[in-house]
This record gives sequence, C-alpha cells and structure tokens, in this order.
Amino acid sequence: MNGPPTRTDDGTVHDRIAGTDGNDPAGPAAFDAIVVRYESGNDRCTFVPHNGTTEEKLNAWLTVDLEAVVDLDDVR
Repeated sequence: MNGPPTRTDDGTVHDRIAGTDGNDPAGPAAFDAIVVRYESGNDRCTFVPHNGTTEEKLNAWLTVDLEAVVDLDDVR
C-alpha cells in the first residue's frame, strides 16, 4: 500500500494501493485499486481506470469485497 491510511468516517479507513497489472505486467497499469477498510463489515476494493478522465472514473468502476481480489502472479 502506498502511504498511510486516511480516516474518512467513523469505522472506515481508506487506503490507496498500487496500480493493477495491465496486459503486459512490465507495462503501465490499466487500473488503480482503492481500498476502503471498515471496522464492521467487509473491506471493499474499487478499481478505476488509471489514466481515465474524471468522467471515465465516475462511469467505469468496479467495487468488490477485498477478499475476492487476488494477486495475478499467484493465479497465473
């Protein structure tokens, strides 16, 4: 994770983690992963386009439970 977590609400911590792999692991990242940690409930991870405009990031995102996110190198 990059930098310390930032408190956003009571019971919520927001982390920004490293960009995800693109088609070429050595190439640029296609998405950024943003993690929100909850004191009660499942932590969540939202993927947004790495180089997207504000509009693209607002319209092209995916949020999942953090436990569903796996390291690509581990599953290849």
